[in-house]
Amino acid sequence: MQPFQWCNGCQCGLGSQRSEHYCSMGSDIYHLPLNVYVIVLGIGLFVFMLSLIFCCYLFRLKQQGTREQFSYNEVVLKGASKKLSLLGQTCAVCLEEFRTRDELGVCPCSHAFHKKCLLKWLEIRSVCPMCNKPILRLHSDAPQGAEGPMDPEEV
Repeated sequence: MQPFQWCNGCQCGLGSQRSEHYCSMGSDIYHLPLNVYVIVLGIGLFVFMLSLIFCCYLFRLKQQGTREQFSYNEVVLKGASKKLSLLGQTCAVCLEEFRTRDELGVCPCSHAFHKKCLLKWLEIRSVCPMCNKPILRLHSDAPQGAEGPMDPEEV
């Protein structure tokens, strides 16, 4: 018998030395200390969390880029305020009433719509859904001055 053969006498399957039906490759690989498992699990969770944070960051950049592509203001409708008096009115795109805590997009012509409705509309046509007044498409190289998007305001 040769001193080095493929290991067939055990289930390690790694091809180690075999002498007198004894596999010198023991099952030590399966009996690692607990701290090694904890370290491997910790590294895996850390990598998972980093990738999750990165995905959230990319999603936020995409949302911000979509909003900055058109010149409209974002408004969060609060129940107690009456500045725009939009409670009870309907969105001209989806025909649903504005409710408290709805995110609204307000065109430069002061027409308000649900933010999602306005974004979908502006992807197809760059005009106000109510009056067909052109809504400027902002370019990334253009300076954001008077025509740029304003900060979100709470109404």
